Parts: sequence; C-alpha cells; structure tokens
Amino acid sequence: MAKAGLDVGELLLKIVTGETGEISKVDYAPQKPDFIENSAITDLEQPLERRLPEEEGVSSAFFTSLIRDLSENKECRMHKIMFLRHGKVVAESSFAPYSLDMWHVSYSMCKSIVGMAIGILVSEGKLSVEDKLSDIFSARISPFAFRKKAVKVKHLLNMSSGVDFNEAGAVSGNDWRKSFLEAGSKFEPGTQFEYNSMNTYMLSAIVAEITGQSLFHFCKERIFNPMGIRRVFWESCPQSITKGGWGLFIRTEDMAKLGQLYLQSGKWNGEQLVPEEWVKESVTAQIETGKDDNEHYGYQLWINDDRPGAYAFNGMLGQNVFVYPDIDMIVVTNAGNSDIFQTSPMAVTIRERMKEIKVSERPLPRDFSAESELIALCKSLSGNTSSFPIITAGGWKKRSVSMTSGRPKRKVAEFESKRTSFKASVASYNVRNENMLMSTWLHKLNGHVYELEDKNYGIFPIMMQVVHNNFTDGIQKIGFRLFDGNFFYIDIYEGTQIYSLRCGFGGKRYVNTINMHGENYKVSMTSTCTTDEYNRLVIRNEISFIEEACIRTLNIHFEDNASDREDRKGTFIHPSVPSGIEVRLDETPGWDIIIDSLNSINPEAIGGMQGAIVNKIMTGSVKDLFMGAFKNTVQPVIHGKLI
Repeated sequence: MAKAGLDVGELLLKIVTGETGEISKVDYAPQKPDFIENSAITDLEQPLERRLPEEEGVSSAFFTSLIRDLSENKECRMHKIMFLRHGKVVAESSFAPYSLDMWHVSYSMCKSIVGMAIGILVSEGKLSVEDKLSDIFSARISPFAFRKKAVKVKHLLNMSSGVDFNEAGAVSGNDWRKSFLEAGSKFEPGTQFEYNSMNTYMLSAIVAEITGQSLFHFCKERIFNPMGIRRVFWESCPQSITKGGWGLFIRTEDMAKLGQLYLQSGKWNGEQLVPEEWVKESVTAQIETGKDDNEHYGYQLWINDDRPGAYAFNGMLGQNVFVYPDIDMIVVTNAGNSDIFQTSPMAVTIRERMKEIKVSERPLPRDFSAESELIALCKSLSGNTSSFPIITAGGWKKRSVSMTSGRPKRKVAEFESKRTSFKASVASYNVRNENMLMSTWLHKLNGHVYELEDKNYGIFPIMMQVVHNNFTDGIQKIGFRLFDGNFFYIDIYEGTQIYSLRCGFGGKRYVNTINMHGENYKVSMTSTCTTDEYNRLVIRNEISFIEEACIRTLNIHFEDNASDREDRKGTFIHPSVPSGIEVRLDETPGWDIIIDSLNSINPEAIGGMQGAIVNKIMTGSVKDLFMGAFKNTVQPVIHGKLI
C-alpha cells in the first residue's frame, strides 16, 4: 500500500502540473467495444414483462411521487430508474439525455456478480470459502509472504482481508495480483471490515486461476447468456484479469434481472444458475461494517435495514440494485451523483419511501388518472415525446396540488393548458432571441479557430481518465463551423484527434461520438447562448457521457472587442471577430469526490523520505495549496487567441 499510495500522489501531482498522455504506470490498451443498437442480438435478450402497477398490487401514484421528487432534486442527478414487482417491470423512466436501452457504467455494483461466480465454483467443489490465498496462488506467492497465509476466500468476500493494497493499486503498475499477494496487512484477517475493491479483483483472479478463463467469460457462459444478458462488457487489467470490482458496462434492465435472480433463489427459467444455499449465505450478514447507514455486509453485497431481509448491489455515484424480498420488489438506479455508498439524497429518498410503500397481493382497481399521470411524467422526463412538456424543477408540484384540491377535472385541464401555454410562449420567446443572437455571432465565428494558451486539459472528465486509465492529450485548439444555418459544430482539437461536436440552437441535444485513444464514447451535447456578468457572449455547453456517470461542462466566453458598431458618420461597420476566448471547464461529479480520494491517502503508511515528502504535501498549509491547485485543475479557466 505504501508504494500504491505514493503512486496515487505522484499521479495527482502529474495531473496538477499539467502532464498529459501516458502519465499512468499502468499500460493502456483500448478495450471498450461500441454498444450494439438495434441488432439481431436483442432477440436473445429475454426482455422482462411490463405490467401496470395496479396489476401487481402497487399504486401508480406512489411511483409518480417518487420519480417526480428524484427528478426535481438536482443533487440526485438521475439517469435511469426501474421498478420490479413479482418479476414484472411496473414503472421505469430514463432522464434525458439517457436511454434505458443504452448500457451504463456500474462501478462497484458488479462486485455482487463476482460473488455469484464464486458461489458457483464453491457448489461444484472447485473452491471453498476456507481456502487460503497462499494455497490457491502457491506458484505465484513469495515464500516470505507469511502474512498472506491467513487470508481466506471468505475474507475477500466479506471485505475483511486486511491487506494493505487497495483501490490505489489500480494506478501503481501492471501486476495487481502480485502486488496484493506481497502487500502488508493492516489487521488480522476476519477481525475488521474494510471496503477494498482489490479484494474483489482477487476473487476474479481466483476464478481465472481455477477455470483457466477470465471472470467475464465465465459469467457470460454461466450467468449472462442463460439470462439473456447479451449487451454487456467488463474491462480487464493489463494482465487480462477481469477487474471484478469495477469496469462493467450493463443495461438497467439486465441489472434488474440479476436482482430478480437472487429474489428467485438463484433460479432462472427453471434452471439453477446460482446455488440456492449460496444465495442465502450471501444475503446473510457476515460482518459488522461500523457504518450507521449500513451496519452489515454479506458476500459482496450490502445488508440494508430498510425492510426485513433487504439488501443491495451498490456502486458509487448512484448505481444500485435495491432488493426487497418481503414485498417481492426491486428498485434499480443509474445516476451521476456524489454517492460513494448509499448515503446520497437519491439513495436516502428511495430507501425511506420503500419503508412506507403499501402493497397488495391482489391486483388493485384500475386508476386511469394516476396511470396517465405516471406515463406523462416518465415520457416527459425521458424527452421521447413532444406530447408532454419537458419538466423543469418544481414544474409538477402545482399540478399535484391541483389534482387533489377538489377542482373539477375540466378546470384542472384549463389551468394546466393556460400554464403550459404561458411557459411554452416564454420558452419560445427565449429560443427565438437566443437563435437570433447565436446566428449573428456564428456567422462571425464561422471557420475561425482559437489556440489555447494552456493545453493541459481534456474533454474527458478526470474521474473517467483515472477509472479507465485513459488520459487526455490536452485540448490544443477550439474552432467553430456553421452548418446550413440550422446547427453548428464546435471542433475540439485534442492530441491527434478532432472532436467535431454538433450543437443545436435553443438547447437542442445532439448525440456525438468521441474516440478517446481507440475507445468510442457516446456523448449528448446541448448548447445555449447567453451573456456573462461582463456582457460578453457565452456559449454554454453541457457534454453528457451517456454510458457513464460523468458530465463535462465547457463554457466559452468571447472577448467583448467584437461588438457591432457605427462610425462617426453613422455608417455600419461589419462586426469584427473576437480576438480571444476564455474557456471554463468543470465536471460532475467532480471536486467533492476527488476531495474524498485525496483525503484517503495516508502519508504515514508510505514511510521513508518519500513518505515525508507526501506527508508535507498532504498536511498543513501545503495541503491547502495543493488542494487549491487541484481544484483549479478540475475547474480551470483557460485563455485562447484567434489564429
């Protein structure tokens, strides 16, 4: 861990000082394939049956209220949500620009799948939870690594190995397995809970050691394919061992299937995929965590106290499968919030509401009004139809009051019609004015390119760079091209790539593809035109990575030396081209998550002169300076000149 901690500090210093490209000690090679859309493979996916909530004994109004509240709370940053009852999808919604059909990064949610694979091997007699790592990896472990002899498979499963090689090891070099086996120990295995993604990585390494195939291929054969989970991808380390604890891209519906598999005691379509006894053992509290929000942990999943028998497959930033056996329900989320475990406003809201939910074992009477409101809400949030207005924060609360205030339905409809008409008129006015402003300026900017003075920042958010070991070459230039008067392109010159991002007027979204060192990432781009506090033109761009949990904000401010003007005789002078730009970058989730990562570095564990240096950096006033520098790295302000 000492070396890994130092390597993390070194990587952060490189990022702060503006080093780009191959700055990691981990070899990079492109892995991620393109997501398959509208392919024949979808015929093999076994889609879940859809039913109305009332048909499965739940009120539509419950889902409407919960989804509305999640959408209105900006801290939740929802991407997708799905509810199952009795194995049927009873409510689901994406939140524009995200699509329910597109896969999504899962982070640690996939740890629970690794636990399933271990359970299969245990049931087949190929492995025992009492097996020691020193025996499994006897050909690889150093004879002097006596401290590892006590670490057993069950210690990896319940996060109690005590091995001092954690997530930081993902940036420390290529051989994570060797580093784990040779690392020191913090405490006696089995005596304490310490969440460590490298425990899960080692479980993946065990699967590879026993079966001769990667965990990903093993899961495809034994779990994914039989369940119709076909569009899925799992990253591997430089030694081709599936990362295990992270790196899985999976669709929301397929996440729901995995939760349903456990609700069905490991059985799918009559076939026992995961042993029933293993499922029971996994969802039984195996160790106390010391956390108030989640006091117990099972085998690669969290034991929750929301309802009797509740548990969760949990990934950071809002990737969850909440399972409620007592009411036969599942809630699945994808998001981009600041949640590390299950403490964000999103998780807390869902868990509290699920404590209060009322369910019936018999179908409820049809409630056409409630059903229509739920459908309208979800369609509006997804942006898939123009029949309903796009909801803004607070936009549905008044409707809820109106629906319950005793007004006749005709009056409610008239009220809604007038309110919607007014909002639409205001929005239309704003769009027309923005379009005029945008069109005027883009004719000036068309074909012009600006070179940035500081070339250390990229289109990829730092979070994604570190997680995927895919580091930016730095944005060199930014150009503008008007196309047919209807939309325009912002050209981002980064390394040897030119990302031509299509942008629309009035905040219209366009989907683009960014090729980052051989890996394609889908992004949704929305742009608006306004002026800043100095009355300068600003093009505000929000770039949503729709397979990820991250958003890149790219705001371009133009120098005010290009305003239209008249000479002394009143003759119009053609507008000049702005001589410079100011680019302001930000990312979400961003600074708060990185702060947590920085604070997790323990300089005392590094030791020696190097430890003293890192300790100096990470403590006292020097730490404040370092934190300030890193904040400027996450939220830089960059100037550019017309070339």
